Amino acid sequence: MAPRSIAVAMLLFLTSAGSAHAGAPLETETARLPPKGTFETEVSVEVQTSSDGHEFASPIALEYSLSDRVTLLAEPVPITTIRPKVGPHASGMGDLEMTLTGLLLTEGSSRPALAIAGEVKFPTGDSPVIGSGKSDFTAYGVASKRFGRLDAHVNLGYTIVGHPSGAPVKNTVNYAAAGEYSVTPRWVVVAELLGNTSALEAAPSSESATTPEISGGETIAMLGARYQLAPAVKACLGVAVDNNGAVLFRPGLSARF
Repeated sequence: MAPRSIAVAMLLFLTSAGSAHAGAPLETETARLPPKGTFETEVSVEVQTSSDGHEFASPIALEYSLSDRVTLLAEPVPITTIRPKVGPHASGMGDLEMTLTGLLLTEGSSRPALAIAGEVKFPTGDSPVIGSGKSDFTAYGVASKRFGRLDAHVNLGYTIVGHPSGAPVKNTVNYAAAGEYSVTPRWVVVAELLGNTSALEAAPSSESATTPEISGGETIAMLGARYQLAPAVKACLGVAVDNNGAVLFRPGLSARF
């Protein structure tokens, strides 16, 4: 098990329409892109605990709409701390992910909105315990559909995994499904199921001894809520559990310009 690292900070505020990123605490993407010139930022605190140890980090999401049909998302992780019960500890910067999303079809009465996206993971991690030291490339499709108060999203992707020295790996298939249910104009309940096939050539449920960030197959379930603090500012909290028994807490804030 090598779950994504996670952690702290605060942020800014202001407004506009939806985001290509479905929004914290979700990791699933949406096919409903905001208008040209929209900027959104998110800061989350993610703390994970398991029988193997503890992790903490500071993921930030910065998204800008280049046009009404194209968005660019940057996700740096300025702070990552990994404290396993056995093995080396590490602290430092995590990897950087950049995602370009393009809208193919807007939502219709009988069809979902459809988009495609390409993501590059740059190996900016300070330690092999934090990152693999190699770039990964992911392509995926996104579908989003509203059913009354429920907004549903589905992602399916394929990742070309970078091959670090001494760690035989293989490419992975990634999937995600999420729902956002509007309880009141301010309160939204969210749920998510996501995962990936194993990146390891052997022992698909384990992790690489040389680069722990390269994981076996994972399945993660998350339940959370989002609250509208102001027209441009939202607070959220998510609690996730993976197939290895790790529990992750993710509070956060987001703002739109």
